[in-house]
Order: sequence, then C-alpha cells, then structure tokens
Amino acid sequence: MAIKKVLFVSYGLLLSAIIGLIAAAFLVIEGFLTKIVWLSNSHFFQIFLIVVGSFILYSLLKRWPNLPKTSKDSLKELKQNQTIDYQDVFLNLLVTLVILSFGSGVGPEAALLSAIISLSIWQADNLRYFYFQYDELKRLSLGTAIKRLLNPFKYRQKYDEKIAPKTPKLLKWKKLLYVVFSINGLLEFVLLIKQTDQPSFIMKLGHSHWQLNELWIVPLLMIVGIVVGMILKELNYLFEKSIQQLKLNLAVRIALGALGIIAISYLEPNLLFSGQHSLHLLIGAWSNQSATFLFFMALLKLIFLVWCLTFNWRGGDIFPITFATMTAGFATAALLPNFDTLLVVAVLATTLMSELLSPIVAGIFIMLFFPITLIPIIILVAGVLFLKNKYLLKVRGNG
Repeated sequence: MAIKKVLFVSYGLLLSAIIGLIAAAFLVIEGFLTKIVWLSNSHFFQIFLIVVGSFILYSLLKRWPNLPKTSKDSLKELKQNQTIDYQDVFLNLLVTLVILSFGSGVGPEAALLSAIISLSIWQADNLRYFYFQYDELKRLSLGTAIKRLLNPFKYRQKYDEKIAPKTPKLLKWKKLLYVVFSINGLLEFVLLIKQTDQPSFIMKLGHSHWQLNELWIVPLLMIVGIVVGMILKELNYLFEKSIQQLKLNLAVRIALGALGIIAISYLEPNLLFSGQHSLHLLIGAWSNQSATFLFFMALLKLIFLVWCLTFNWRGGDIFPITFATMTAGFATAALLPNFDTLLVVAVLATTLMSELLSPIVAGIFIMLFFPITLIPIIILVAGVLFLKNKYLLKVRGNG
C-alpha cells in the first residue's frame, strides 16, 4: 500500500504540474499574440486585423456556439452532472485567445478558471483510474502502464458514488491532496510566468497615511458606491434585454462587437483588453488628469465590457471591473483632496465592485492592490456589504 500511495501522489503531482503549465502557457501565448496583432501603429491596419479576427471568431462560434465557457458555466455543469465534459477545453482556450488577442475589453480569468476546473476533473478521473485499476496496472509491463497513465484521451474513470471511498481517514487524505496538488500546480504556473518575463497581474498603487478623523467619509462613499452600482446594474439589464429582443444573428452580433473594439481603439486605446496591465496609468500618465476625464474613462470601460459580453466577444469581467472601479475611485479622490487618496479609492472601488460582482470577490481582489494599512478598511467595507446582501435576500425571501 505504501508504494501505491507514493506512486499515486507522484502521479497527481505530475498531472497538477501539467495543469499549471497549460494555464501559464495560455497567458504567455495570449501576450505574444496580442503584441503581434497590435504591433503596427497604423490605425487602418489595426482595423483590418480586427475585421480578420471577427471572421476567425465567427467561424469558430459558428461551429462551437457554446464557447467560450466561463468558470460559472463549468461550475454549473459540475453541480448538475457531478462531472464536466473536458473534451473541449483546448477549443475553449483557442476561442478565448482570438477574443483577447483582437482587443476585446474582457479578461482571461473566466476561460482560464473554466479550463483549470475542467482539467482538475480530468486529473481526478485519471487518478481515480489509477486508484481503482492499480492491480491491473501492476500486471502490465512498465512501458504499457506508463503509456496508459500518460494517455490524455483514454483510461480514465468517472466519479461513481457507489464505489467512492467514504472512510473518514481516506476523505481526510483526499482533502489534503487537493491542497497539495493545487499548490503544486500554482507553483508551476508562477515559475513559467516568471521565466517568460510576463507582466505581473498585481501592482501596488502607492502608500496610504489615513487618519482616524477621515473615517467619517467611509459610509458616505459606500452609499454613493451602492447607489451608482445599482444604477449601472439596472442600465446593464435594460441594455441586454433590448438587445435580446432584437434577436440578432451571430454574424451581426460579432460585427457589432468588432465595431465597438474599433471605436475604442480610436477613442482611447488604453481601454482595449482587460485592463489588468493598464492600472499603472492611474499612478502614471493619468495621475494629473481631471476627475471628469477619469469618470468618463471608468464609464467607457464598463460600457465597452458590457458591449463585448453582449455581442459574443465574451470573457472575464473581474479585471475590467477592477480597472473601472479603481479609475472611478481616483476620480472621486480628485474631488476630495483633503482625504487620503488611497482610502477614498479603496472604499469606493470595493463598494462598486461588490455591487457589480460580489463582496467576497471585491474584498479579496481589491486587497491585492493596496498597502496593508488599508486592508482592515477593505475587509470592513466588504463585510458590511456582504451582510447587507445576505440580509436583503433573507427579507426578500420572507416577503
């Protein structure tokens, strides 16, 4: 049994490393393709490439209309079926590469998380095969056994509740291995990203020296953020509903999405793509811009995001919303020069992002960009908004 455990863990580490490398390779390829597509400074040539990208995307979505899958799609499928069809994971990444490379204002995180979820189920099916078919594998020659275990398409075993181990000791060991394999995959991901000099997703926005006498502004900023977030959600709902009623075909939808990308490339190229690599503008080129300019950029970024999502240039919304809410935060801070800038930005960005996504996502994500002195404030704001949402849902449910 000891040998079986060692081989089982080793096999799991190998598979988790492969998943981490695939995730990192996706980002490396996406960065490379983006540079190639946008290498030219000629606006006319950029428009030509966007049109080419539109035809590529149309041909892909015509054949695979359910792509690209997001993490929400994968989790929904997993919840319904207790498993995931991971046969299309690379097709999903391919479609996402096209969408991201040609300037869509969405992020890579949705497709990337979807791929990781799918590949994790693939890993589990492979490990399950090893666990239950170990005696058979022992009887095979070493070369044949290795070929089976490294075959990406065959020799897997789906989850079956009837035969799944249920002893407390094995369940505890299983949970521990989840953590070990996840950390291993993350390490491989980080190593490849570092080795290829990819720009970091996370950057610190500066230092904060907030004082206790400034905290009275926090509830006011939260009220403003909640009201603005509610208005934006309602406008988004009305826009999506209006477009659905038009019943546009795929070609028209993709063409409209491409027109949005062309318009943004002309109006403000910095708003192209997801925004995770544009945050430096807020403490660099845009640091002396007016509040009006920054508010307009934040709104335009959100409009561009909704436009792309609606017209089949789909992807993640976390990074674009982070960029937009941070920009709105800096715009608000410009109107409140007597308050600590990052305090204002952190509170407003956390509130807005909580309304547009969720307090948990906002709290975790916003913390990454701010100094440690603001983390208690961010946790407090996200916690209050979480309780607000929970309480409102309970009240509505009782009503």
